Amino acid sequence: MEIVKKINLIDDEFSSAEANEILMDLYNKNINFNKIQNFSSQIRFGEDDEKALNRIAQLKESVSSIAEILEEAKAQNKKLKIKSFIEIEYED
Repeated sequence: MEIVKKINLIDDEFSSAEANEILMDLYNKNINFNKIQNFSSQIRFGEDDEKALNRIAQLKESVSSIAEILEEAKAQNKKLKIKSFIEIEYED
């Protein structure tokens, strides 16, 4: 697939508290989006949206990993350099 656009979302240095706020907000919004997708599937079709449930599990696993990194940075009084990009592609 052809990448239509690559957009820089985050590229900066943050304290552990700032990084926590930014990253957890992003992940929590994505988790909530997938919860709504699953709820919608339950209401409309009477069944779970397996794709949404799998994505929620993946995101929660990532949140745990990020929380560990943030705790370690806080304990060591370190700043965190965070870079994040979004790649948008067309799909047939």
